[in-house]
Amino acid sequence: MITNNTLNLNRLYRLTINDLKFNSKLILISSATIVLICALLPFHVTADTTTYFFILYVGGFLITSSAFNDLHDKMKAYQQLMLPCSNLERLLSKWFLTSAGYAIGLLIIYYLFSLLSLGINILIYKEIFTPFNILQASLWLNIGKYIILQAIILLGGITFKNHALIKTTLSLGVLFFLLFSTITIFTWIFCPNCPQAWQLITQTLHSIYFTLWIVIAPICWIVTYLKLTEYELR
Repeated sequence: MITNNTLNLNRLYRLTINDLKFNSKLILISSATIVLICALLPFHVTADTTTYFFILYVGGFLITSSAFNDLHDKMKAYQQLMLPCSNLERLLSKWFLTSAGYAIGLLIIYYLFSLLSLGINILIYKEIFTPFNILQASLWLNIGKYIILQAIILLGGITFKNHALIKTTLSLGVLFFLLFSTITIFTWIFCPNCPQAWQLITQTLHSIYFTLWIVIAPICWIVTYLKLTEYELR
């Protein structure tokens, strides 16, 4: 019997393959766009992580924001919810394809283009530059940051039916503005003449910032799962 929190790795694998086939057109378009961008880059640029991170964040957030579009469509939602899988498996499939799966897939494509650029540069210009280093710690640290921030966009994708990325970004902006305003007001009330008032505000925001990096992703995943279970009750 399949319950909402059942996890079967074989079934999860089949569901992930099914999601890949279901979104094959989007994947092909995204892959072609990435290949085109990499092909237009100067040879030395592909050795830098800046462009990779730009494609990772922009492309990843766009793909993630549309991850649950099928559930927002009544006809497609019926087909998806009738699949023999649990909601946990359904969420894990969406999460993997738009987070770690996307990041690693993009990394492979980008690394291959870096090697190709290096070969062409040596063959034509007789020059050697340092290829894209996939073992550097900062690269994987930023991929980890992407996975954490991606959890917010995943929650926005299931919460908003249309323009999910824009609405999620605006919601975050309003939330941070309210948070900053609240901290500023409380600091002004309890320490109006304190010479270190701004420093206190900055330290408080930094503390909240580091705390959010720890708890934000799990909270978003849990809320996304709960919202996913609501679709079966509609």
